[in-house]
Parts: sequence; structure tokens; C-alpha cells
Amino acid sequence: MKKILLLCTTFYLLCLSSSAQETASSFWKNLDSRFGLSSTKKFDTTYYNIATKGWMINLNNNFAGFLFKSQLQSNSYGDIRMNLHSTLNYQLSSTFGYRNLILGYSIANIEGNGHDFTLSLSANTWGIEFRRLETDDFKGDLQTSSLNEDMQITKSDVKIKTKYLRSYFVFNSKKYSTTAAIDERCTQKRPAGSLLFYTNYAINTITLINKQIIQRFGFSVLEYSQAELGLGYGYNYPVMQGKLLFHATLIPMFVALNSNYITDTTINEIISKNKYFFNIMGRFTINYHFNDNFGICLSAFLNSNKFTGENNLKIHLYDYLIKLSLCFRF
Repeated sequence: MKKILLLCTTFYLLCLSSSAQETASSFWKNLDSRFGLSSTKKFDTTYYNIATKGWMINLNNNFAGFLFKSQLQSNSYGDIRMNLHSTLNYQLSSTFGYRNLILGYSIANIEGNGHDFTLSLSANTWGIEFRRLETDDFKGDLQTSSLNEDMQITKSDVKIKTKYLRSYFVFNSKKYSTTAAIDERCTQKRPAGSLLFYTNYAINTITLINKQIIQRFGFSVLEYSQAELGLGYGYNYPVMQGKLLFHATLIPMFVALNSNYITDTTINEIISKNKYFFNIMGRFTINYHFNDNFGICLSAFLNSNKFTGENNLKIHLYDYLIKLSLCFRF
């Protein structure tokens, strides 16, 4: 009786698994028919191929964080400068995906309070990504021209949070694949490059928690948002018939609109000193595919943004991500 029950349970679970795969496949076909996410008619298969395996799990070791520089001219303290860097704290993260839909989350697991969440959807010619990251694990110093001693910044004195919604368009999508480098959904077989058009909307929030820092700067929260347009170039160089891929992207981002506020007891708007200016975004990746089911990826990402306001207020913020991933497809 137990054997019969075990066989029935196993058969039932297999049926559920098959039904789930059929449902996912049906959903994907419907999505593909609406948006043309992976139509082979739209690209040259001698240059790249879409992975035959639909499901993806990546196990990642991340080194992520911020570099932050700021300055302000104060009537009470003179010239104030703060230089910070987040602790080079490694994070364990997992990335899950089916076809073009990718979800990733990481959290600092040694010290500090860092979180990094991403959600993306991509096709052969376009992609869209939402990312939210934050940390309070900073080290650095605060210099004031009116005081003889520098103030040391430690964990939980400053917190930075960034959110952005980014999209891109690939002009040479017939021969060049951005996803071959970003999420290993494609395998680039021949060298190719393309002009890339990017849009980005970012909201950056700097929260000063230490009361001495707040006293010197005169506010506790600075929030600035930027709408950017970028035109740059990406290049894929595969070797060993696509098993090994080198990728590089550089995008100058033109800030077309910005809005800036500081908060102490009230919310006040800051007028940007420079109405139009440029930020930079760059990516470098090395992928190696052992077979259709397993690969390894080393990637580095850098995004810069800045802001200049009244009283000589200057902000330079760089977020970076260095990631080593084990990539499984099934």
C-alpha cells in the first residue's frame, strides 16, 4: 500500500511539474507574440544565439558600494568637505529568471546594512531595468576650515539610497547582443558592436544621521533626482566559438532635467547651479560558458552622478558593483 501511495504521489508531482512548465511556456509564447522578445527572424544567428534553456539561477559574490564626495560653504564653519567610501563588504546574492525576465536580490552578510534589488526585462533590441540599493556602512572624514581637527565618519553616520529606472535601445541588434553580457541569455559567436541609446531616471537620497554632521551642513536629508539621456557604444568580443566573451560598454549620460531638495525642519528646494551636465555609466564583463547548463561570469559596473547647488554645494556620487557569478540554466 505504501509503495502504491508513493508511486501515486510521485506521478502527481511529475504532473504538477509538467503543468507548470507548460503554463510558463504558454505565458512566454503569448508575451513573445506581443513584444517579439526572442524572434530569430530579427537577428543574424551566425553572430549570436538565444540560450535553449529557459530557466536561470545565478549564485553571486558581490562587492558593491558607493564612493561619495561633498562640499559646502558654511557661514559658521567655513569650507566643509566630506569624503566617504562604503566598506568593501562582500555580499551573497541570487538571481532568478525565466527567458527575458530577471529578478535579483543581495544583502550584506558580514557587516553593515546594505541591500541591492534589481528587476529587468529585455528583448533583442531593447531592455528595461529597475534597481534599488542602499547602505549605511561608510568610512571617511569630515573636514572644516574653521576647526583644527577632522571628524571621522563611521558606520551609521550617513545613509545613502539610490533608485533608478533605466531603459536602452540597441541599434545593431541583428549582430550585437547586450544580454549576452548582462544576463548570459544569448551567446555571442562573432565580434560585433553597436550604438546604444539609454534613458535613465534616478532618485538619490543622502541622509545625515550623526548630529554633528547635521549641525555643520545645516540639513539632515538631501534628495536629488535626475532624468538622463545617453548615447554610447557597446562591444562584444568572443573567442573559442563564443565560449569566452569579453564585453565593454561606455555611455555618457546627459542630464536633461533635475530636481533637488534638502530637509531639516522643513523641505526646501535647491536650484541647480548647472542646468545641463553629463554623468558617466560603464560596464566590463568576462563570461565563460562550460556548456549549455553552466557558466561563470565576472562583471564590473560603475555609475556616476553629480549635483552642484547654492552655497558652493557639490555632490559626487559613484555606485559600483563587482560581481562573480556561477550561472546555471535548465
